[in-house]
Amino acid sequence: MTVFGIDIIKGSLSGKERPRYSLILLTEDGEEEYKVTRNRLFRMIREKKPEIVAIDNISELFKSKKELVNFLKEIPATTKLVQISGRESLPALAKRYGIKLNIRSPADEARACAYLASFGVGDEISVFFDKTLITVSRNRSLGKGGWHQNRYRRKIHDQVRMVFSEIKQIIRNHGLEFSEDVRQGYGGISRGRLLVNAERSKVPINSFKTKNVQVKVEAVEKDRIEYIPLSKRMRYLIVGVDPGSTVGVAVLSLDGNILGIKSKKGWSFSEVIEYIRSFGTPVLVATDRASPPDYVNKIKASFNAVLYTPKENMTVERKSILVKSSIKGFDKGHKILNDHERDALSAAFEAYNSYKSKLKNIEKRIPAGFDLDLAKAKVIKGMSVKAILEGEKEVEVKETKKPTEQVDREELLKKEKIIRELMEENEMLKESINQLKEEIDKLRGKIVSISTQEHERVRKDNYVRNLEAEIARLRKELKQRDEKITALEEKLELVKRMRYLEIFEGWKWVKMLKKFTKEEIERLESDFGINEGDIIFIKDCSGGGRLAAEHLCKRGIKAVISGGAMSHLAASIFEESDIPVFGLDEVELEFGDEMVLLNARKFEHTYRKRISEMEKRKLEKVEKLFEDYKTRRKQTLG
Repeated sequence: MTVFGIDIIKGSLSGKERPRYSLILLTEDGEEEYKVTRNRLFRMIREKKPEIVAIDNISELFKSKKELVNFLKEIPATTKLVQISGRESLPALAKRYGIKLNIRSPADEARACAYLASFGVGDEISVFFDKTLITVSRNRSLGKGGWHQNRYRRKIHDQVRMVFSEIKQIIRNHGLEFSEDVRQGYGGISRGRLLVNAERSKVPINSFKTKNVQVKVEAVEKDRIEYIPLSKRMRYLIVGVDPGSTVGVAVLSLDGNILGIKSKKGWSFSEVIEYIRSFGTPVLVATDRASPPDYVNKIKASFNAVLYTPKENMTVERKSILVKSSIKGFDKGHKILNDHERDALSAAFEAYNSYKSKLKNIEKRIPAGFDLDLAKAKVIKGMSVKAILEGEKEVEVKETKKPTEQVDREELLKKEKIIRELMEENEMLKESINQLKEEIDKLRGKIVSISTQEHERVRKDNYVRNLEAEIARLRKELKQRDEKITALEEKLELVKRMRYLEIFEGWKWVKMLKKFTKEEIERLESDFGINEGDIIFIKDCSGGGRLAAEHLCKRGIKAVISGGAMSHLAASIFEESDIPVFGLDEVELEFGDEMVLLNARKFEHTYRKRISEMEKRKLEKVEKLFEDYKTRRKQTLG
């Protein structure tokens, strides 16, 4: 297998300096190193036709999807473009597979890319569907026409038809499914298309041209770039769990690095499993208790993992020291928010420390090319390093029959003695089993007692939590009532003051319209009634017109107090009905929420004055009309 490993040395795709690349050509005979430009690199790929072209990140080679698609169209169909870095960085992957890497050396990075791709690490870049489009069409223009134009057109269209039919037959012979689309032409077809249900490398037709016909073979492009793993690689984990009403979970890699810490109240079991699965597969599930809770056992069983428990329950002091001395993930934004997360993380670190020396030893013994995480996971599950290196071959042990021999009396006595000894040993073991059963029953009783105590503690916690919620609700309700009482007291004080003005100061209640509309007038009339001689206060006069004014005039009201500018039409209706309109600056009012008081003594004086003015204006108007009539009469007689 031929593999190209690539890494950029200097320059950039968007800068002034053109990029140069370090190229490692990996074959079965060894490796070759080159320093090449981008154009020469593409040329070598077309010439050498490697099975894999591997690079740390495709953005080092292409600055747009269009460039990537054009490149994949030009290279051989059997060549795969592979991006190495995905969820893990190149240095981390190199370490995982035992490859020495100097991150400052482009040649080392290119070499690491090549070897990792050959081990099946990385994602294939896919921009085409598993479909191929074959287009057969004319290779020359038919021209403007002439005496022999129809004959020429018929000849070319017939050649297109023949080539199209031959290609269809080849596709059928290879057992490939296809659909066709044909555009008819004079004497044959002008263009034919075949959509083959197979990837480009499996279609036995290449693009070509003849004098009159051209054939174009191309893969069908996808809407977006897809990354398809070369092989399924598992990330193995160490998981610490702290169960309870609030569940805490801590996830470590097999190198002891923190991948995730989370706690949640009422976290369901399925959600916990899904959270752990989002990081990978745990091989070691740990708890901070010597007797593992059922919840932890269920998680361990869900992943078929190894259970780790300390020899005795971990103290709070031990947990704090362990977390502070071992934690490596705080610089990545991980924070311990509560005791549940601390307990889970300390359990995970305790489990990691117990296997640490063994895991470090594996790194020294496993050669390059092996997945270190997989090897570590197998060792944790009980497999020896030797078995891993030998390919985990199981040796079948065949039973061999021994020939029967004659047994003499002395031999028989020896066997009887052995039988007696075994029977005595069997009795001793039975007694030991009974003692162990008694101890198990005692331990089960303790577990039941501890479970009862835990249940009682949870019940008390829930009861206290409910009481605290009830207290908070009652405090909120009490606050709302206090606010309501304060508002009512303020209203009462206002009512008292207005009542005092009414009784002792000669003030008078005035009915109020919030808006000068017919609907508001009808509301006031239904709620309080509008009687003859009432004084009406209109808070908002905007929008009031002829109909609203006439509606009030029909009720025989005494006067109107306007809270703002009134329309000229409405004012004239009131004046014609001898109902004066007063502004706020002409009267003295006291306002409540829904109540208005008027200083009746001052109002009566203003009212009489306004009525006198209105009568005077009327008289002047009548006199003017009379004078106008006399003038017109004289002009008529004269």
